[in-house]
Amino acid sequence: MQSPAEVKAERERLQGFWFVHWAGGKLYHLRLSAGGPNVDGQQICAAASKYGWLLRARVDDVIGAALPKYRAIRLRPFTFLAQRTELIGPAAEAVGIDHPLIDQFTVIPRFVLSPKTFEPTDGQSKLGIFINVEMQFDISAPLNELQNANVDLIGLHVVRRQPEPGKRRLVGRIARVEGNVTHLSEGTDGTSIETERVKLEGSKESVTRCLATILGPSRYRSLMLALDDEQAGYLLGPDFDRVVEKLGTLLTKTKLPIALGYDARIGERIVLANSDTSETVYVAPPVDYVFDRTGAQSNAFAWPGLTQFGPFDRTTFANKSPRLLVVFPASTQGKVETFLRAFRDGLGSNYRGFAKGFRDLFGLVNIEFVMCPVHVQISDRSGSEAAYRNAIENRLSAVDDVQGAIVVLFEEHAHLKGLQNPYLRTKALLLTLGIAAQEVRMPTVTQMAGSLQYTLQNFAVSVYAKLNGTPWTVNQDKAISDELVVGMGFAEFSGSRFEDRQRFVGITTVFSGDGTYLLGNISKECNYADYPKMVRDSMLAVLRELRTRNNWRPGDTVRVIFHAHRPLKRVDVGNIVFACVREIGAEQILQMAFVTVSHDHPFIIMDRSEKGEPIKRDSDVMKGEFAPVRGTIARIGKSTRLLATNSHKLIKRANSPLPAPLLISLHPDSTFKDVDYIAEQTLKFTSLSWRSTLPARTPVTIFYSERIAELLGRLKDVPDFSTTALSVKLKWSRWFL
Repeated sequence: MQSPAEVKAERERLQGFWFVHWAGGKLYHLRLSAGGPNVDGQQICAAASKYGWLLRARVDDVIGAALPKYRAIRLRPFTFLAQRTELIGPAAEAVGIDHPLIDQFTVIPRFVLSPKTFEPTDGQSKLGIFINVEMQFDISAPLNELQNANVDLIGLHVVRRQPEPGKRRLVGRIARVEGNVTHLSEGTDGTSIETERVKLEGSKESVTRCLATILGPSRYRSLMLALDDEQAGYLLGPDFDRVVEKLGTLLTKTKLPIALGYDARIGERIVLANSDTSETVYVAPPVDYVFDRTGAQSNAFAWPGLTQFGPFDRTTFANKSPRLLVVFPASTQGKVETFLRAFRDGLGSNYRGFAKGFRDLFGLVNIEFVMCPVHVQISDRSGSEAAYRNAIENRLSAVDDVQGAIVVLFEEHAHLKGLQNPYLRTKALLLTLGIAAQEVRMPTVTQMAGSLQYTLQNFAVSVYAKLNGTPWTVNQDKAISDELVVGMGFAEFSGSRFEDRQRFVGITTVFSGDGTYLLGNISKECNYADYPKMVRDSMLAVLRELRTRNNWRPGDTVRVIFHAHRPLKRVDVGNIVFACVREIGAEQILQMAFVTVSHDHPFIIMDRSEKGEPIKRDSDVMKGEFAPVRGTIARIGKSTRLLATNSHKLIKRANSPLPAPLLISLHPDSTFKDVDYIAEQTLKFTSLSWRSTLPARTPVTIFYSERIAELLGRLKDVPDFSTTALSVKLKWSRWFL
């Protein structure tokens, strides 16, 4: 059966007698009961382990049988809500908040059970149930009552109170509410609907807008802190462990019907452990931040290394006296000048987090600030972007070249939509002129020195990277002639949830050289449909450049590793490999690996031996309990690994949930097969982010390319924006940070 679209009719014909599953152009059947209609095809008798993927699909279908008391709100994966548990009520009681509408807002724990195959050691494929806990928000309050409480409903989405067969639950977006008629600015079925038939969608945006209005800012913040405490009872390491244990006990009590004459039982908790013959879990060597080309000047942490050694390229950085355009509201000039002095000169020895300042820290001779005041008020929302653009154009027409820009915004202007947003418009103008810009908002500018010192660390690193600088790199074992890592990320855009989304792709390249990783980027605008061609063309261009620059010789080994957020299609992989091999020719040995690096999976690792650490000195409150140490790598398949990138050292809040690992999957068509090498390299790339002094959750290969895609997708609608400077003047600037 070539098309999966034909499966529904066959499934309905065989219902109750056969389980039907489509895979790879074939239809597979498992007999569930005797009698009924027959099917044509080849009868296969095989070990269950050979068809683990088919059993997984069947378990996905019947897992609810093990939890008969819970009603599924989604069948695949089986998802249900907690019974007799609601969290906003206890949170409101804890902080003494009472309001007639508060009991019509609910937050209920939601449990997701995902059957997956895994293979901790070769030849031992198993089937497991993996549990996740999420939170379901709901708003049952009538729209008229919310409107009477002064809640601005315009633009919020509404859903049907009672689901109707054949119709989407989402109804539309509110234009206005007039009595028993809700008018829609856009919708799935008409331009209006009876008010009593709909309610607000239980999104965080809706809950925030409603409760912040109803309770006021102060009481709303108190409620959210108390709600955070209630949610922690399900999401923190030890609490999540108890949830899994309790659910596991329930699941083991009932048999699951698999096929006629065959049942399954759910067994004990999955424990990944090493043995004398196999290593299933290990901790990768720590990542060292490197500050010179020899690798001798290194540190386990980015900021201490930067203050001790200076940036990686301090001897080769071209512009030792950069000029920075500073664009700011004229009424804030005194505060902005104070911020700039702190940024340039540091905060002094009393604030060790930023004692030296940008100039001395990065080995510069001087920094010149070209001041550009903008005559704009907080209340001037519609005209703010024009005021910023006009001020920049006038200022740049009167001064010589500038190498970068700092754009200061009122908080109220930073969130304006679309072309009204002054940062979006100024970003487009400055990038078109070949000037990378760094945004900063007034609440940041006016921070107390104790907090400002840490903000300035990240700010300084980003500004230096945008000036074409390299703050640091990370250690690498150089075992081959050359290595190129390419990352692809994409961003989705739509003016509406009722229109098809547009997807844009960004490409990041990371080169290895002299035992260190050097970051570059290719930042052309690209639609998602065109990404295979863009990836192929980008890789070919880089390979040509590397071959010439590094003088490849016959027999040299060249490795190309490709990172994507979602798996590439087999035909795309084949085209890319063919093009690269043809380009390089027969003289070099080409190794290629296609890797998916994803957050979208159901796997959680916990380590009960990790007790976390105090949230602050001398505190009894712990953070990061049961979180595996950073760099923990767990095998769950021959070509798949879980990588822990967060740990108690990096977790900031006591109520931060148990962090999820990255899932790393190697494509079967890859010619370079060392998954552990790829996992360790991915860990290093999380430390190569120059957006912060702390590691990123995602490797820069994907993190940066997603930022590129997001910004290019937003900037494409700005009049007169051009990407030419991105691949010429700003080729080595991290303008997207």
